[in-house]
Amino acid sequence: MSVAVATGVRRAFGATVVLDGVDLTVERGEVVALLGVSGSGKSTLLRILAGLDAAATGHYTTEGSTAVVFQEHRLLPWKRVAQNVALGVRGPDLRARVDEALEEVGLADRGRAWPAELSGGQSQRVAFARALVRRPDLLLLDEPFGALDALTRLRMQALFGTLRARHHFAALLVTHDVDEALLLADRIVVLDGGRIAEDRPVPLPHPRATDAPGFGAERRSLLALLNAPATPE
Repeated sequence: MSVAVATGVRRAFGATVVLDGVDLTVERGEVVALLGVSGSGKSTLLRILAGLDAAATGHYTTEGSTAVVFQEHRLLPWKRVAQNVALGVRGPDLRARVDEALEEVGLADRGRAWPAELSGGQSQRVAFARALVRRPDLLLLDEPFGALDALTRLRMQALFGTLRARHHFAALLVTHDVDEALLLADRIVVLDGGRIAEDRPVPLPHPRATDAPGFGAERRSLLALLNAPATPE
């Protein structure tokens, strides 16, 4: 069953066409990574599916609950961590859900903290908790680890894998990082000039590591599609 469907999606900004008839589906429980150079339409497509861009044409729908995690954590500085996690959510069990979400991201003791008291990695964990509390069927991720240092980024990638295995949500992950896409995704979609240039499964078993057999070959193939120089393995 599909949790997100885009058919013939087109988006232009003035004379510049950013998406030119994109067809994409994300199945329940599937992680799809969107790769492409800057300006290829990755974030635009994600924003359309998130309902944040009503000017697109074509057909696009999502099923069930959807949550979004951006590159910037976007925490409200005048609200404590727990209040940020609960923002926009209702329900008699909300306090328990907030506590559970914070525990899952390793911040069970930081609910009363102010955002200014958190590190960058902790702030992004709060952003994930804010998504988890909504119990999403579909998680839309726009470069969620792009602003983090290399070590924190690896930890957050591992956390994403743990949360995905536990909750079985589907995810659409926008990233510039080929290794990240190969580590986390079931399927990789490459956008080029507003169109899908490649749509392929990742034929690597979980858990994955950059030195696993077959990883280097997949990386080289994707870098060639992106016209990027091969990186040392």
